Order: sequence, then C-alpha cells, then structure tokens
Amino acid sequence: MKTWLVLAAAVGISGCYEPASFMYSESLDDLTLQLHSLNVGIYPDNSVLEDPNNPFRHSTPGVETKWQIQSSGAHVAAFYSWATLLAREPGGEAQFYVGTTLLAVYQNGEASQEDLPLVKAQAIRAYQSVLDNFPDAVTYDATGTYAYDLVTPAYKGITEMGGMVQGGWTLVKLTNGQDRAVKP
Repeated sequence: MKTWLVLAAAVGISGCYEPASFMYSESLDDLTLQLHSLNVGIYPDNSVLEDPNNPFRHSTPGVETKWQIQSSGAHVAAFYSWATLLAREPGGEAQFYVGTTLLAVYQNGEASQEDLPLVKAQAIRAYQSVLDNFPDAVTYDATGTYAYDLVTPAYKGITEMGGMVQGGWTLVKLTNGQDRAVKP
C-alpha cells in the first residue's frame, strides 16, 4: 500500500502547530532513515523537529493519521511521525512506537548499511526509555476499548534484539501464564 502525504492532510488540523509545509502527493514510502542526532527519538530529545528529513517537523500527525502511517508499511515515515509526537506531546505510547518503527527499519534495511547497527541500538534505547520514563504506558487495541501495558513488550523488544534491560526490570510469569515486566 502506498503512503502519500495526502494521508497526512489531517496532520496540521488539530493543535496549535504550524501548518504542514510538505508537498501533497509526495511519497512517504521512499524515505531512508538518517539519524539526525545521537538521541533522536529518545525522550526527552526533540531534535527530530529540526531534522530536514522529517516530513512532520512543522506539523503533528493527527490521531487517525498516525495509525494510518503506522499500518502502511512506511517504517521511516512512521518513525518520523511517532518521534514528532513524542517531541511535541511526550508519552509512553509514542516512545514505544518509536522503538517499534526503528526495529522495523533495522529489520528491513531501510537505512544505510553502516547506520543499521546505530538504528538497532536506537531501537533498544527507545524501548528502555519506555521502562525508564513511562512505566505506566498503555496502548489500545484496534477497537480502542482494551488497553494493554507497554512495559512488557518493550522489555521483550530489548531482549529479542540482544540488548540488556537496565534499571532492575525482570520478566515474571503471572498465574494466568502470561509474562509481565516488573520492577521490584
């Protein structure tokens, strides 16, 4: 499915941010991730708002638009969308999806070969930031009715990429057999 900036028409509608400065019908699919700074996409850094490669630097993706971009398969565009949301309205959901999109960029080789190890490390740092800064973060299922925590998938994301979880977090098995990340 092609992702076009026309999808982002709702981007500048809500909030008091500057109107979008992109060209309509410009493709979001052809972006290649170039990490603008060492901490881009990691709370509390907001350098993504200065990144000339960020199509959302002068706007903010709307509630529906962020999910359309996330589900489109345009991982780099989704990274910029979530990182922009994180910089403008810090929260655990945005931080979690920064990690998720960076992992997808890494897995799909959507950065230069020499940058891929940095992208992987940045994904691990994004997930760790969920644990460190947003331990009560939740997201909702597609119906918008069921919230689930993000610390457990953030914990698992770190370990699945070969990272070491910091801060005393452990994974425990609940009585119902499900895993849960906890910090004693």
